[in-house]
Amino acid sequence: MQFKAWMVIPFLSIFAIAGGTRDFRYSVSDEQFKDNAKILNGENVCIDRDKASHLEAIHLKFPLESATLYLRSKLKGNQYGWFSGDIKSDCYKDLNAFNLQANHLTALEAVHMRFYATPHMRPFQDESQVYFDKKYLYSSRVKTLYFIQNGKWQKLTPTSLTGIVEVDSLPDSTMIRIGADVYRAPMTFAPVDTGLFFATLFVPNAYPFTAGVHVTNGKRAKLKSVVIPLDTLQYEIQTEVTKEQVIATHSLEETEALYDQFIEDLTAANIDRSGTAAFDSVYPKKKNPPKGMDSMHTQYVAYAATFEATRTRARAMWLSERLAKITTMNQVLRARLEEQQKDTIQLEVIPESIAKTDSGIRICFNDSLKRTQVEWVGLLDSILEDSVWIAESQNSDAMRFVLTLENKPVWKYDGYRVKSRHQYRFVRLHVRFRNTLYAGDGKFILPANLLIEPEVQEWLNPKKEEKAPTVVADTVKKEEKAPVAKPSIEELSRAVAEIDSGTFRFKNRIVHMSPFGIRKTEVTIAEYRDVMKDSTTKFTFTDSLMPVHNVNWNKARKFCKAIGGDLPTEAQWEFAARTGKNEGSLWRLRTGDQAFQYAVFRADGPQRVASAKPNAWDLYDVSGNMAEWTRDSYSWFSFYVEDEDPTGSFFGDSRVFKGGSWKSKTEDELDLTDQDDEDPRYWANTLGFRCVFPSKAQGKPEP
Repeated sequence: MQFKAWMVIPFLSIFAIAGGTRDFRYSVSDEQFKDNAKILNGENVCIDRDKASHLEAIHLKFPLESATLYLRSKLKGNQYGWFSGDIKSDCYKDLNAFNLQANHLTALEAVHMRFYATPHMRPFQDESQVYFDKKYLYSSRVKTLYFIQNGKWQKLTPTSLTGIVEVDSLPDSTMIRIGADVYRAPMTFAPVDTGLFFATLFVPNAYPFTAGVHVTNGKRAKLKSVVIPLDTLQYEIQTEVTKEQVIATHSLEETEALYDQFIEDLTAANIDRSGTAAFDSVYPKKKNPPKGMDSMHTQYVAYAATFEATRTRARAMWLSERLAKITTMNQVLRARLEEQQKDTIQLEVIPESIAKTDSGIRICFNDSLKRTQVEWVGLLDSILEDSVWIAESQNSDAMRFVLTLENKPVWKYDGYRVKSRHQYRFVRLHVRFRNTLYAGDGKFILPANLLIEPEVQEWLNPKKEEKAPTVVADTVKKEEKAPVAKPSIEELSRAVAEIDSGTFRFKNRIVHMSPFGIRKTEVTIAEYRDVMKDSTTKFTFTDSLMPVHNVNWNKARKFCKAIGGDLPTEAQWEFAARTGKNEGSLWRLRTGDQAFQYAVFRADGPQRVASAKPNAWDLYDVSGNMAEWTRDSYSWFSFYVEDEDPTGSFFGDSRVFKGGSWKSKTEDELDLTDQDDEDPRYWANTLGFRCVFPSKAQGKPEP
């Protein structure tokens, strides 16, 4: 008998349907899961919830939660229930494990499959208890499991059982950080890969500590933390300078003397060495590698790096607490100095020499401390012409020379100590003769050793504010020009502002900055994705023109390097953000402007880049929207700032970020001079970055 073509098609269709039907019968549909079921919390159940006599079914949600074990239990017939809870370690050690990824399955697929002890069983003879977590499938009864897929039996390849880590004996409010994830104690973690497991524990009223434990197959390990209370070691840095002394000063020189004494006291205390040595004597040492693991093993290297970072952070906390009074005193001294430096004063001085020149009279002033060291060349009132020589030759009290000046000397440093101070803001020379004050008509000439100081040059040659050109009405009708299209945000976000060299006041020092280029906006999500191809970074806000966030310092710098730049130093960031001015906020520089015009803050989330007004150098979002990483390391206390292109602290593991964010509550949190710091591995949805580049005028970048 011959089959005709039309007879083959139904036959194949029936076979296909049969295969599909077989798969369907060997799987569990959503309708078969019951949310209102209960099971007895007996010895044969490997999860527990609040030591209840019965476990109540839950509605399963994806993705599955970390550090949670789920049980799929067969209730009766074709009805199933999902249950979750704490892991019973005595039961867990007897489970048989199957790695989902190694078996080319996802948790979403596996939860709907029926599993069997042999490939010869009927659909309803599947395992009654199957356990799941994010990575593994577990059987409590058999060591091999089978399932049907595409009409064929498939075998699961078993793997070694993982371990359990229990964190207990700590206050309930203890926070546990593992990588970027944070949990609250008490906590049990499973599955945990065998080897070295470590976590950083933040115990209330104690210093953070990174603890490690060796994990073995199927066994429960306890992660034990060493709790170091905040008041473990009494150590205080002393200074003889008091707040009352500072407030009682009557002159700038008195306050300067107290400041110098304060610095000497800190130097004598040898904070860096004595302080850290005292702390290290009570902070535990890191663990040695467990048996069978050397110090170069990747797990141990990661543990050691995290331990050191945590210890550095704890040490900084400890020193910061010990330095609370010192830091306050430093602020009091600085505030008093700034207050007195705003004064304009008059000094009666005795000339060192007086001589006639072609331009008039040259008078030299030079006191014993070299504080008032200047020449004046010009003309005096004719009444004084003869008398001035008599005063010089006879040192007569009948004539007095009075210098009017702004009382803000330049400080010269030897390291972080102040070596000398020199007045340079001379305004006018007067001569007091027979109870009458005569003004001289001339100019002051500063010595070369002062003229080289950037602060002095800035005062002598102030930057002129650029004024908008005057618009003159034109009565002649001109040919209309086509309107210039405004650049899109995409184009603007890639624009770079060229910042010229200049000086500004940075951390109470006048510093000189070399030219550089800096991004006008924060890096966007679209740009970051395009360059980095990073699938591991998950963004809280997904609009491609939002500023990039949830990116740690290491990834941020890697991005900038990839496009030929780097993260800005704190000084570069602040110089560009403040446009070289002294104010720490943009809106105070412009009459009538408000903070919300320049900054996204006190908001429910960030805005697209360049949503607010830019600063005078066309930089957007330097205040608010996203706080921004800088290149600098952070030190708990720093005296020294380089005179040119400061690069931050020479030590410190955390990194500085600037500018406030959309979560900032007040305008004060947006001050451009403020800084904050975090571990370079830290990320948050309030933290982004922008990049700097070598100036086009500088040519090739530095290596």
